Amino acid sequence: MSKYYSTARINKKNATYNVIFGERSNGKTYALLEQSLRQYFKDGSQMAYVRRWKEDVTGRRASRLYGGINENGLVKKLSNGEYSGITYFAGKFYLWNYDERGKAIYGDNDIVAFSFALSDSEHDKSTSFPKIKTIVFDEFLTNK
Repeated sequence: MSKYYSTARINKKNATYNVIFGERSNGKTYALLEQSLRQYFKDGSQMAYVRRWKEDVTGRRASRLYGGINENGLVKKLSNGEYSGITYFAGKFYLWNYDERGKAIYGDNDIVAFSFALSDSEHDKSTSFPKIKTIVFDEFLTNK
């Protein structure tokens, strides 16, 4: 039995919706980020990452979401070296690479995921995201 969460068993259910409960810090979020990244490279589909509060999906907190995937070199491996990692800017997670001066570059054709907050849902309700195939509602239970 692996120490980290795997989506293999729950994917076999082929359900429309999956709810995953488990111990803290066992890799549930990482496993879903990895799965959606693999799907992106397979068919171009994107992911929606949803949290309760805007503060959880902006700035420094959001920019750390793909930290483990970047550190493990998974993006470079899955893209056959075309991209170096994933970075966050203005509600979007982009594949990036370095230019000849070592500066990170990314563009609107390189979006793998979008971030959303339930507290901001009124602002996004009439916007279309046709490439989103996976929605991850992370940390949906509170401590209370």
